[in-house]
Amino acid sequence: MDDTMTLLPDIKLRFNINHPSIEESYWYGYECACADLQEEDNPFKMGSTESDHWIEGWWAGFYEDKPAFPHPLAVVHHSEQPNPLTNDHVYQDHLEHFFVKFLEISGVLVISAMVGYQLIELVA
Repeated sequence: MDDTMTLLPDIKLRFNINHPSIEESYWYGYECACADLQEEDNPFKMGSTESDHWIEGWWAGFYEDKPAFPHPLAVVHHSEQPNPLTNDHVYQDHLEHFFVKFLEISGVLVISAMVGYQLIELVA
């Protein structure tokens, strides 16, 4: 078991190196085109998914188009002011709604009991 646990990180690293994600393949092709490398310098096997996305990224970089994916290593900056929630400024009193609903239901039960009693008296 220890051998498996010690080898697992190495296997994961080797897999991630040999099989990059679609975004990483695209960005690698995009950066290669921006660095004036040729399309023939594609490091992936022709016809593979990685190769197709590398070529797509290369052509986007060649024509200086806007990238289709955000850069995988880009840092996301959060604004200083947090965005308010949609109903953050609205206060809802759930307790009031509970009491109103309770009174409605209990009133219906009382009236139903009275009508039922009257019907039983009428029949008997």
